Formats: sequence, structure tokens, C-alpha cells
Amino acid sequence: MERVCKNCNHIFYEKHNYCSNCGSKWIENRITMRNVAADFGDMYLGIDTKFVRTFLDMFTKPRDVINGYIKGRRMNYVDAIRYLFISLFFTGITVFVMKHTEIEFLNTSDLIDMYKRMGIPEKDAITQANAFSQSTEFTQNYMSIIVLLSIPIYALWGRITFWGKKNYNYTEQLVIQMYSYSQYAIATTPIAIAILVLAPDYYGVYTIFTLLTLFLYNVYVYQQLFKLDLAQTVMRSLLFFVVAIVSYIGLIILVVLAMIIGMIVFKLLI
Repeated sequence: MERVCKNCNHIFYEKHNYCSNCGSKWIENRITMRNVAADFGDMYLGIDTKFVRTFLDMFTKPRDVINGYIKGRRMNYVDAIRYLFISLFFTGITVFVMKHTEIEFLNTSDLIDMYKRMGIPEKDAITQANAFSQSTEFTQNYMSIIVLLSIPIYALWGRITFWGKKNYNYTEQLVIQMYSYSQYAIATTPIAIAILVLAPDYYGVYTIFTLLTLFLYNVYVYQQLFKLDLAQTVMRSLLFFVVAIVSYIGLIILVVLAMIIGMIVFKLLI
């Protein structure tokens, strides 16, 4: 007897429980809550699932995960795009908790007092405090978009940093950054939530610490991918840092020039 796969219509022998074409399991009985629970456990809770395996191996052997995806071996690990969207879900949880937590460094009145103690006039202090609060709110509301836009920039920095090496092109650098950021976001979410709930006033300090952690983890990933020794790792890390600083300065200059040109054009049109 033969069976026709319900997913790809491929014909295979009845004694086989899985389709030889797409790998789907043959299911005859009606779905039950037990089936749903089993599927959920196999997909998300089992120690041998793709997600858990990807998460653990991104700590111990990121080279295998990233190179596996780039070279087409994608059965053992979560693909880069899906892993990124999983991380955005974790980031969304952090943002949700943050919005419902009173954090000292986000308090406008405290910011105004701090600016006044720095000698800034009250009117200017209020303006700067409101601007900071608005920028923070904007960052919270559009965190996912900001992350998606920043990854291509980080990939470009990585490509410039390792310009002399032909191991990874720009698209492959995108894959590296997607896995690297996703791992950082997923790993730090439980810690971030714990701090927001238990000690929200220290979240600002924690944020600075996590930025350093992200940089160091990136260094570790690149060290594993390019098999760098200690001296090479330090030199490439410094070069990456210089590229980032120059990029930020260049961006600021472009923004200022755009504002000046805009003001000149506006005055000419009046």
C-alpha cells in the first residue's frame, strides 16, 4: 500500500511514518490536547530542539551555528531570520515590562533637577529633559525597527574591520550579526526583567553594562569565526571600535550639514 503525503503530495510506502520528500510525519488520528502538548514540548522545551541547541551552541561553538547556516547545513539549528524574530519577541517583553515600571533615570522631574544642578537654566533644563523623555519613548516604541536598521550597520562595520579577509562577504556578515544580536537579546532578557522588577533604579547602569557585553560577545564570535589569536583579536577589536566612532562622527556631520542646508534653503524660499 502507498500513502500520499498531505503536505507535498509525494507518494511513499505505507510502512514508513515519515515522507521521504519533505520529512513530514504521517498522522491519521484526529488531533488531541495530548498531541498539541507533545508538539509544543518537542519544539520548544526539549533539550535537543533546534532552539535550545542553537542557544547553547552560540555560547560554546558559534562557528558551527553560523557557518552551518551559511554553507547550507540548516537542519540542526534555527535559521538566522527566525532566530532574529525570536529575539525581537524577547526584546518586546523587556520593553513591555519597562513601560510598566517606574525607572528613576526616565523620570522627567529628576532629569530637570539633575540639569539644574549642572548649572543649566530651568527653561533649558525642562526642554532637555522633555527631549530625553521623548527620545526614550520613541526608542521603546520602535525598538524592533531600530534593531532591524542597526544590524546592517554593524554588518558593514564588520566587513570593513575584516576587509583584508575574504572569509565572509557583506551578506554573510549580516548573518553573523543576526545570530550575534539575537543571542545577546535572548540571553539578557531574563536578567533585564529581573532588574526591572527587583531594582529598577539600577537599570540605567545595567544598560551600559549590557552594551559592553554585546561588544565583547561580538569579539568572541569573530574570534571563533576567523580563528584569531589574542593579539589579532585585540587589534581587530580596536579597529572595529575606530570604525564605529568614525561612522558616528561622520553621521553627526552629515546631519548637521543637512540641517544647515535645510535652514539656508528655507530662508531663500521665504
